[in-house]
Amino acid sequence: MTPDEPAGRTPEPEPLAPEPPEREEHPIVAWARAIVLGIGDTARDMLEAGRQAAREALDEGWQRFDEKTRHRRR
Repeated sequence: MTPDEPAGRTPEPEPLAPEPPEREEHPIVAWARAIVLGIGDTARDMLEAGRQAAREALDEGWQRFDEKTRHRRR
């Protein structure tokens, strides 16, 4: 325990091995990875927006049906 550490505190364990140095990625590979990940994110967002719109359209259709027929769905 060193003088600048508060009493009662356990010191942090030392890492077992140093982390390997990060490899530099080729700029074209980094660019391609960003494009692919961006396309995936956009596709996921579009699918979720489509699902939400479909749910709203279905609810609106049932609401119109209920108003016209006065037969409430169960």
